[in-house]
Amino acid sequence: MNAKSNAPLGLRERNKLDKFLRIRAASKKLFTENGFEPTTTRQIAQEADVGLSTLFLYATDKRDLLFLVFNDDLDELTTRAFADIQAQAPLLDNLRTALRHFFVFYGQDKVISRDLTREITFYTTGMQSERFQATRARTIDSICTLVTQARAAGQVHCQEDDMLIASTMFYLLAAEIRMWLATDSQVPEEGLNELMKRLALIMHGLQAA
Repeated sequence: MNAKSNAPLGLRERNKLDKFLRIRAASKKLFTENGFEPTTTRQIAQEADVGLSTLFLYATDKRDLLFLVFNDDLDELTTRAFADIQAQAPLLDNLRTALRHFFVFYGQDKVISRDLTREITFYTTGMQSERFQATRARTIDSICTLVTQARAAGQVHCQEDDMLIASTMFYLLAAEIRMWLATDSQVPEEGLNELMKRLALIMHGLQAA
């Protein structure tokens, strides 16, 4: 369920949306205050004032609830990150501009972000999974667009597929975010700078004929 639909809703749909919003708010509150592992689905149902059976109409399990909380934010993150890209700018400059948004986002609450990025690794099933997978695919597609633009501008010469290059960059981003979250740093640029060093190494390979 996307809570941001602007279409008029009937009574039944309004009731469903109300429960969805209560469950999402309760999940975020308890995950933030207590941590992901100690929080139970029963506690979330009680906080949201819904039955446990109702809770499972909106999420498959506790991991699914974590993504119910963050799917809107992750979708908006991808849109925001690639909104101000300059097509003719150097690829590394565009990557720095876009990927900085991810470090800022995850740095807002490093504790819950550690839970989120850990659970991402194994998140392939669940009611909320399809939307999460679509957002991840859109992020990789957006990076791929940057690579394709860079190739057209003569910045990329290797024969490897642009999507393979983009997915490699994305998974490097994911790994670097997790490494930064494991540190005490509260400065997004510190994690970003480490990522850019590794992307610069990749760029050397991409410029090879």
